[in-house]
Amino acid sequence: SHRLITGRSLVRTQVGPPNIVRGKYLREQLELLWELQKIDQELKNIKEERDRVPKEIKRLDEKGNLEREKVQKEREKIELLEKERRKKENLLMMEQEKIKKAQGKMFEIKTNREYQALLNEIEAIKESNSRVEEEILQVMDEIDELKKRLKKREKELEITLERIEEEKRRLQEKIEHDDLILKKHLERREAITKQLDTNLVNLYNTLKEKRQGLGVVSVRDETCLGCFVHIPPQMYIEVQRNNELIRCPNCNRILYWDRSDKEK
Repeated sequence: SHRLITGRSLVRTQVGPPNIVRGKYLREQLELLWELQKIDQELKNIKEERDRVPKEIKRLDEKGNLEREKVQKEREKIELLEKERRKKENLLMMEQEKIKKAQGKMFEIKTNREYQALLNEIEAIKESNSRVEEEILQVMDEIDELKKRLKKREKELEITLERIEEEKRRLQEKIEHDDLILKKHLERREAITKQLDTNLVNLYNTLKEKRQGLGVVSVRDETCLGCFVHIPPQMYIEVQRNNELIRCPNCNRILYWDRSDKEK
């Protein structure tokens, strides 16, 4: 039997066969447990990333659709102006026909009064036509300006869509890469679990479930890096030996001294 340090009290717990030296056995078990915790964190990160990818792809698609809509609106605006231009040109042609007909009647007029009235009518039509011609020119200028802007926007759209597709390809490649890592992690996790004491695995799983995915945490500067609460100096010394199953007095997580994480 081995000591399980939890809070201020020492509790006896069965971890591993009694005929194995406690320190060495627990040290090996803690190292495996620490590796298991790191693997579980990686698996959690991969899962979160995989959950994020569809949302990111959706965001990219929405961005592409928004840019397409902007370009389409520009095209529709140009088309409306083209219709307006054609309408004004047709109106101008009809008014010019009126002038020709009015001019043809001049030879049939017998009185000065009728002649003057016809001249006034022709002059009014010409003035109206002049305004319509000016409006047509303004519309044509606006169409030309919009076409220039549309050409620029279409080029920008093309570049944007290429970037979006490239980003989507990158995300897909990342998913495929993560799948390989995921497979390796799961295989290694299974191997580690088989080497760990059942009671220790059960304890770890319980703590991990209750403590935001962290059942084992390292310590630094006499501080638990799970809850960031100060631990007693003597406990800190014991943790650094990694030959006792020691739990944080505050968050109850298993404490581990990570030799690769040098204190600053």
